[in-house]
Amino acid sequence: MWPTSDNPDVLSPAVCLTEKSPPLASPPEHLIHNPRIQQTLDTLKDAIDVKTPFDVDKLEMMLTDHPNPTFVRSVMKGLREGFWPFDEGDWEAEVGEIIGNYATEELDLNVIRAFRDKEISAERWSQPLHSSNLLPGMKISPMFVVWQEKPRVVTDHSASGLNDGIPRSEARVQYDDMHPFGRTLR
Repeated sequence: MWPTSDNPDVLSPAVCLTEKSPPLASPPEHLIHNPRIQQTLDTLKDAIDVKTPFDVDKLEMMLTDHPNPTFVRSVMKGLREGFWPFDEGDWEAEVGEIIGNYATEELDLNVIRAFRDKEISAERWSQPLHSSNLLPGMKISPMFVVWQEKPRVVTDHSASGLNDGIPRSEARVQYDDMHPFGRTLR
């Protein structure tokens, strides 16, 4: 099933990149064995549910002849268990880092609540936690609303510091634009 990437009109740049990409990283041992983070994961084991909007087993079967099986296995593991964000930062200091980039206006809060409820009912978000307190290792990503023709809820991933610990050398993403997509449709 996997075509060769010799013809640039057939495959997208992102698809070609998967042929040479190293496997996606797993969490480092010092975090896997951190007792405070393990306690948080154990506490939340019933609250965290990794879901995808497609059949991962079927995708894996379709990729059995992919030229980079190690990369494919790492992606399948991420789709089943969750992806590691490459963050090597300080996972202990979150509570003191809450910043002012969050919604406070009642109209914005109502939009965010409606968005939350929609995501939970569609099972794209986990159910709310039983406590409003952060457990060790948890991060906050502030949400706010951009008002255009209709309100848009935005999650500010950079404000949480989650991306700060990602080494630049690990940030290897190549997105497709509409040109390869259009060629694929021909």
